[in-house]
Amino acid sequence: MSPTVVLGIRTHAKLLVLLVATVACCAAKGEDYGSVNNTLPKSMEGVGIDQKLGDVVPLDLEFTCASSSKSLGATSGVRTSLRQLLRDGKPVLLTLNYGNCPGMCIAQLNGLVQGLNALSSVQLGKDFAMVSISIDPAETLAKASATQQRYALDLFDHHDASEWQFWVGDKKAIETLTDAVGFRYTYDSKRNQYNHPSAAIFIAPNGTITRYVFEIGFVANTLKMAFVEAGQGRVGSPLDMIALWCAHYDANENRYSTSARRLMSLGAGLFVTLGAVASLPFWLARRSQSQNKSQTQNKNRLAASGSSSGDEGAEALSADNDLKNSVTN
Repeated sequence: MSPTVVLGIRTHAKLLVLLVATVACCAAKGEDYGSVNNTLPKSMEGVGIDQKLGDVVPLDLEFTCASSSKSLGATSGVRTSLRQLLRDGKPVLLTLNYGNCPGMCIAQLNGLVQGLNALSSVQLGKDFAMVSISIDPAETLAKASATQQRYALDLFDHHDASEWQFWVGDKKAIETLTDAVGFRYTYDSKRNQYNHPSAAIFIAPNGTITRYVFEIGFVANTLKMAFVEAGQGRVGSPLDMIALWCAHYDANENRYSTSARRLMSLGAGLFVTLGAVASLPFWLARRSQSQNKSQTQNKNRLAASGSSSGDEGAEALSADNDLKNSVTN
């Protein structure tokens, strides 16, 4: 074997040993070389949402309204409640935020404004009401009012900005409400901020929770279907009701998706209905012909019966005359 070949073999052997050693080192220290840690950050422990669909929210908890409202007849500083907000029979969109939030609330409320501005067929004030309640018991009316002006006034004119209420409350009322809707959050005293989830909670006029929408950038159609669902027949057109019946909310996709089973049921029902309507003229024509035929047969029978009766009468009269003649003779 030539010296060149031997040198090549030795070189490749050294490279192989080095590669194996490198792989072993990376495996031993995987946490330092791109390993994934799937555990939640400590600050997010205990934070989340437990959906309580079908539950009734506590309607008589009192909060303080930070701005005026036409529907409530309330001005800044007036005590109010969800019962008062729901008394007009409109569904309510509830968000839980706080004015000093450094990120999550800003993104959610901006996304909500954009989604509502793209929604014109269902309108704030006319079809539904909104309330954002601060989870910070230390938040002042002035801060909440400034937050309301920052977001609500960005709404397009087809929405009534005054119907987006911002409320503050004491710790007991806030904790009772957040517990009732399954909104779990924590307070970070080191950073003086709240760690909390993000959700739009839809409440029917009777106080029942109908839907949670977990979004930052809200889609207009998702908002519309959620309002139609929460409206219990009072929001949206008949076509919206049909669309809602044919759909289901996909929590993974965070949107309403068409239900194939319900769509097939609707298609089958329409097919049967259209078939019945299409065959109705033929059925009516056949029935009319049958009735005409029956009437003609009845007339013929009556005519035949009348002719027979006439013959019998003539025969009886002839017999009577014969009898008279014989008596006379």
